[in-house]
Amino acid sequence: MKKFKKLMTLSLAGMLALSGGAAFVGCGDGGDDGGFDEDGNYRPSASGTTIQFWGYGDAAETNVFGNIVKKFNETIGSENNVKVEYTAQPSNGYSSAASMQLSSSSPPDVVYVEDALVKSWADSLYLEQLDKKDENGNYVYKGLEEFLGGNVWEQGIGRYRYDVDTATVTDSSALWALPKDIGPTVLYYNKKNMQRLGIEIVSVPADGLKEKGYPEKGFFEKDGKKYFNNRIPMSWDETIALAQLQQREGLCRYGFFTEWWFSYGWSVGGDCVEYVTDADGAGYYEFTLNDETYNWIVKDDVEKIEVNGNEYKRGEIVSYADKKSADFTSEKQANCNRLPSMKDAFLEFCALTTPDEKEVGTRSDGSKKLGNRVSMGADSLGTQQAEDLFVSGEIGMFVDGRWEVTFLREEMEKGSWDVAPLPQYKEYDQEGNVTVHGIRAGHSGSVGLAIAEGSSKKSASWLFLRYVAGEAGQTSQSEAGFCIPNQKDLANSPVFLQTEQDPINSIVFVEAAEHQTPGDWWYLKNNLWIDKWANCLNHEVREGKKTVDYLFETYSESTQKDLYSYTNYKPKA
Repeated sequence: MKKFKKLMTLSLAGMLALSGGAAFVGCGDGGDDGGFDEDGNYRPSASGTTIQFWGYGDAAETNVFGNIVKKFNETIGSENNVKVEYTAQPSNGYSSAASMQLSSSSPPDVVYVEDALVKSWADSLYLEQLDKKDENGNYVYKGLEEFLGGNVWEQGIGRYRYDVDTATVTDSSALWALPKDIGPTVLYYNKKNMQRLGIEIVSVPADGLKEKGYPEKGFFEKDGKKYFNNRIPMSWDETIALAQLQQREGLCRYGFFTEWWFSYGWSVGGDCVEYVTDADGAGYYEFTLNDETYNWIVKDDVEKIEVNGNEYKRGEIVSYADKKSADFTSEKQANCNRLPSMKDAFLEFCALTTPDEKEVGTRSDGSKKLGNRVSMGADSLGTQQAEDLFVSGEIGMFVDGRWEVTFLREEMEKGSWDVAPLPQYKEYDQEGNVTVHGIRAGHSGSVGLAIAEGSSKKSASWLFLRYVAGEAGQTSQSEAGFCIPNQKDLANSPVFLQTEQDPINSIVFVEAAEHQTPGDWWYLKNNLWIDKWANCLNHEVREGKKTVDYLFETYSESTQKDLYSYTNYKPKA
């Protein structure tokens, strides 16, 4: 996951107890590796095989993985003369420690790899490619097919693909890890605040709205009564209105908190970087956070349109390259609804933390966007954690991932909180009917399971990796509550939904996993292109000290130069 409530503080002795060896142990004296026969069955080594497994996490996760390892060793491991030794590394500094050991002659055999690191670790030759094939065209690692058949979230698998040669990701790019889990982001909300405001909480999905006579809104008024529907995304305006209402009534200091612009930009089809090609067919990455061209979505009553040979069905947004092409004619635009530009969506996000009535920046139409402070920026947050402020009542709603569940179950009264979908761009007519909408969007975190390229026990490592990423390992993680399983059928079962515990509305996580993608830290092999402007964004723009216009005027050109370097692209003079 991207973050945990508490960092691991295991002592060296504690780590030795978990691992059965020293904290920095690689292949060592672990016996010989086994192999697979033609039918995909593992052939054990007569001398036995011991593999080293590195992970990290809070106390809940390390306890769960200690039990997963124990069960594996007692069952499949015992049957195949394979033993796993688990080392729980401290969360803080894991990536540095792991990369150092992976570059050595004695790496751990199986490791966690964050989705943000998979590209750089693949580039550095730290990871074994999992979808390698033999001379007959069969996967070397038998059983990989079960993870590629559609039951594992496509966004979970896709984020661990990467083409080292082209620095791009496609459906056919090499696979370097399997998702240990996936962590969709949702809106956590305080149910007691709703009750104090006289807001009735309902849970009606889109296909049940007509029967109830409810509009397709997350927060609305009907017959003089206010309602919050935790199955329908709020619009941007509804989110602000509900946040301001909680603040105005003194129920919290900030009605809403989010660190991420993703759900805003992606909902209208925008992004901070796009892969484009020039007239000669050479590809490069373009900085697009400042894009002022409007986005377009195919109308719900139009079956499909075609632009540059690409088909877009109803409810699909025309791509960045296609919306700018000559083939996207006015006739084709007439079959689409116009959505805000990426810059406009970014202004909406930055306005959340900008003081009321203070200028945020200039919209694409030339008008000024003003602040409506319902959230807090990085400086305002300081060393505090949003989840702690939610527990204390300082924040009424906040955006975060599934990893917060175990903490909130411990810290908050049962029945006092729940989850809902992330906000979505919408426009309504006077009767409250949706006339224009964006798509549901947001980011999800994930950690992968990978085999070290330098491991001498890859077959035995695969046996264990397949177990953890399979039904047994995913069930154990789901039962603990801190993540959503990588398998769709398991995520839709009582194993994960756990409707007898908070959050009762866990189905929202499952719905989010269908469409949520990795954040911008995953796009390229490092964050150098982000680091240049991120500090200004978080500590100046989002605090109302600088405008969005200042951010782009100062950093757009240098960021674009950085982006050219990722593909060694030479711009024409």
